[in-house]
Amino acid sequence: MTSSRTGPVTSGRQLAGGGVVLAAAMMVANGANYLLSLFLGRVLTPAEFSDANLMVTTLFSLTSIALCLQLVASRFIARSDARGVPGDGDALARRLRRLALLAGLVSGAVLALGSPWWSALFQTASPWPFAILALGVPFWLVQAVERGVLQARLRFAPLALSFVVEAGVRIGLGVAFVLLGGGVPGATAALSASFVVTFAVVRVAARVREPHPTGPGIKPAEVRAYAASVSVLLIAQIIANNSDIFVAKAFLTPTAAGVYAAVALIGRAVFFLTWSVVTVVFPVAARQQAAGREVPGMLPKAIAAVVGIGLLCAAASLWVGGPVLEAVLGPAYAGLSVPMACYAGATTLFAIGNLVAAHRLSQARTTESWFLLGAALLQMVLLLAWHQDMASLIAAQAVAMGALVAFLAGRALVHRARTFSRTRQEAAP
Repeated sequence: MTSSRTGPVTSGRQLAGGGVVLAAAMMVANGANYLLSLFLGRVLTPAEFSDANLMVTTLFSLTSIALCLQLVASRFIARSDARGVPGDGDALARRLRRLALLAGLVSGAVLALGSPWWSALFQTASPWPFAILALGVPFWLVQAVERGVLQARLRFAPLALSFVVEAGVRIGLGVAFVLLGGGVPGATAALSASFVVTFAVVRVAARVREPHPTGPGIKPAEVRAYAASVSVLLIAQIIANNSDIFVAKAFLTPTAAGVYAAVALIGRAVFFLTWSVVTVVFPVAARQQAAGREVPGMLPKAIAAVVGIGLLCAAASLWVGGPVLEAVLGPAYAGLSVPMACYAGATTLFAIGNLVAAHRLSQARTTESWFLLGAALLQMVLLLAWHQDMASLIAAQAVAMGALVAFLAGRALVHRARTFSRTRQEAAP
């Protein structure tokens, strides 16, 4: 039998409660990050704000590695716990930590050593922020493994705490460093420092304090195969989430890119708030598959939650988004309510496709991940063709992700019709 520490949470009320706690923490964390971004937009010029936002976007481009480690840890540890051999999951976590550290050191070296080239490519004022960001990358990747352990074992309270701590350290140090004259390098230093502190928090929370039963172990070949499948989803996420920022930074003027970065903040808020839904659904679906049973109606309810979050963000953007940005950041950011609402809508479409792909991936099915990657590549092509202004960039994303959701919906309807027809034929005398 598994210990109470690793045993599955079977109560729907407990799962819902954990999901609410996690969603609330991510909302607080994103709210804090949003306030920090507004502060930076206020005290920095649009060009400097664009450089600061580029550092965040660069970090998120490494999300493919971080989330791959987190989802691999989450699925296999959840499966091991469901089968009564959590020791196998503990052993996998140790291997993933070593891999994360190695990947972090290599990625950091690429950022630091190539900082002059990155600075020239993206028209930044200094190469130093890239080198400063490189210091935090190893901690960012290792903490992803620890979060995967907490996610797998449905320990949503410490997982939620990690997001709040990360945001708190980032906003506290970010404001202090910038007010002391640190500028973009100071804001980047706060970003890296937040990963160091968060790593310490999740490392303590995920630590195994008692011996766990072990089984035959998790085969490395199986882990590698699943990691390759996860990479398809995560590469799609990177392209869909970040390509517009890079295109704006490369093709728009520095001031226009800074204004676009302010609008794109709403998209990040929508994605990370809806990711809390994925975080709850993923390990539960993996556990249920390992136990040979499904959770009826879980995916439709999760989609409804994502749509609700997206609509709420879009409505808030349309109602107060533009005036708030203008009041906080200045006249350069006036009249952005409609673009913010449209951006939130486009991101919601992406979030729906991402949820469906992640849910299927928890069951080791990758077809939807390939569809998501196809939509992300279509988005990139459209962005490279339509990058004249902000409206063109947002329209490119809406077209690509709208096509994805329409395709997934049509495919689901066809599958349901075939299932209904087959059931009727089997029931016929």
